Amino acid sequence: MTDEAQPAAGESAANFAARTTRAEPGLEIANTSRMGAMLWIGFYTFLLNIVTLTIFRFWGRTHFRRRLWADTRIGGEALEYTGRGLELFLGFIIAIFTLMVPTIAAVFGAQLLLGPQAMIAVIIPIYLLLFVIIGVAIFLARRYHLSRTTYRGIRFGQTGSAWGFGFAAFGYGVLSVLTLGWFSPAAQIRLSRRLWSNAWYGGVRFKFEDTEEAKKEPVYLSFALAWVGGIVVYGAWVGWLMSSGVAGRMDPVAPDFGAIGLLYASFIPAALLIAVFVAWHFAVITRRITKSLRLDGLTFSSRLSTFDIIELSITNFLLIVFTLGIGLMAAQMRMWKRLANRMTLSGALDFAAIEQSTIEAPKQGEGLADGLDLVSNF
Repeated sequence: MTDEAQPAAGESAANFAARTTRAEPGLEIANTSRMGAMLWIGFYTFLLNIVTLTIFRFWGRTHFRRRLWADTRIGGEALEYTGRGLELFLGFIIAIFTLMVPTIAAVFGAQLLLGPQAMIAVIIPIYLLLFVIIGVAIFLARRYHLSRTTYRGIRFGQTGSAWGFGFAAFGYGVLSVLTLGWFSPAAQIRLSRRLWSNAWYGGVRFKFEDTEEAKKEPVYLSFALAWVGGIVVYGAWVGWLMSSGVAGRMDPVAPDFGAIGLLYASFIPAALLIAVFVAWHFAVITRRITKSLRLDGLTFSSRLSTFDIIELSITNFLLIVFTLGIGLMAAQMRMWKRLANRMTLSGALDFAAIEQSTIEAPKQGEGLADGLDLVSNF
């Protein structure tokens, strides 16, 4: 006798195969966050920031992340954020006294004590180093976020060199400036590769591969349209201002309110047209990076569209303006939610074989990024 499944009496081979063959499971990703909950977190964070001279923002940010992570489910299982407000606060204090205070003191000291040439010789290297430190801060913030994120009890992690990422980001930034922005898409993809190739879920490492699906995304076509289209639209708008005489009526001493009205009325459609080009490129580069990710037997994809970017940009802007900034967390949640709900995961992970991460987690939060005003709530 054998334990293998056998076709039922009279059952065709095709029906037997369809009944006994299981498709490889996927992990559905979905975020169910609600606007009201995020507006409430933003509201009481705003009030307590006034009372505590903005110190409560570290705890408010932590509450926001815990709620957002818990509302994000992969295969029915929620993410968990384990960071603490005290970690963010201590990281910020350390960054202030180890970087910001010495930097400001060095700049003011050079201005007060040195001659013009010596002052420039001191200040320029400091500013160049700060550009490198921006990349370092981004890396360290990401490392903290991943180290405080768990899924099914398994912790994420980030390895690699913070300074290596900082110098790479600085170098790519210089190349982007020298090429008038044309190196920017390549820079973004290379930096994403550097980050994701050193990201881990437990003992399993992420891979960043130039898959066929990823390479189908028109990264440079969308960038070229945004770059060329932006210049053409802006040039046409300026040309219309000059030829129509509107520019000549912009007298700061005796303002012509009719001309000012025409200026803004013509600028809005021009800006929206440029925004369409930029939104397409942003959606394309997001899909390109997402489709390059692999985690063991799991593949990633994204359906983020140009309309998603335009709609979110306009509505989030209005949300922040009309709530006087209180709706910032709600706006960030809406972006996260759209990204998550447009993402598709295919394949499967053998969770039983994944070991807990052994990567050492940082003890403080994203203080350096916070000190440089780079950090967002997620």
